[in-house]
Amino acid sequence: MKKNEFPGWAPKSVISEWEEKLKEIDYWNRKFPMLEHETDEADLLYRILTYSEMKKVWERLPKYDIKPALFSSMIRCSDSFLDMKPYNLTPKDYREWIKEVRSTALKLRELIKHSEYDRIFQERYITKRQKCMIGSAIEHSMKVLSPDVDIEEHKKVKPPYELWPDLMPTLLTDALLEIANLDSDTNIGFAGMKARNTVKLDKPNHPNAKRSFFIKSLTQMMREHTGKPLREIVTITTATVFDNPSITERQIIRTAP
Repeated sequence: MKKNEFPGWAPKSVISEWEEKLKEIDYWNRKFPMLEHETDEADLLYRILTYSEMKKVWERLPKYDIKPALFSSMIRCSDSFLDMKPYNLTPKDYREWIKEVRSTALKLRELIKHSEYDRIFQERYITKRQKCMIGSAIEHSMKVLSPDVDIEEHKKVKPPYELWPDLMPTLLTDALLEIANLDSDTNIGFAGMKARNTVKLDKPNHPNAKRSFFIKSLTQMMREHTGKPLREIVTITTATVFDNPSITERQIIRTAP
């Protein structure tokens, strides 16, 4: 399918994501032609862009100030994490896993204390900050060459980097101690994402575990973003992602009350 063959209601930003995913698949196909490469993510994007029931979802999202790219990310996050710890653990196994994480963090802390490893985050931060400061200073200085800039007024303006907060990371041993004191992985969160309560499943090995995880996760994200579970949107999206039009709103409520 080409870009101009998608339905008119399909969001352009999500079509662009699909195209980028195809380019990535094509790259690996050319690099390793003998291997069979996964297309699950591209297939998922294709379904949410073409299945007719999704038209209702895309049309309703603006009412809740949810941008298409954000919703696409919600779907992909909800679909991706079940095979990763701690999402494939029962509550009992999860508690044991947390104990193991805490114990390992303490062991690693003792191992690297007073070593160069302890300062690695700080050193990398300083190096990166210095590069950004030089770039900011050069960009600020080059503005005097623009005919639209008043040189005298420009001298009064501080370079942007002087307004940056100093976010010096702690020592790695301090970070490990904090990890060792956590009761869950919730506050660790994912890089660049808002920390949120982790979805746990009582039966992670059940045949429908992935679908249950998806429903719980997407419903939770909807609640966080809008204050409402938006059952209809979750129902249609779940039916689309799992290619099962028989899924009902009652099933969604039962899975994610």
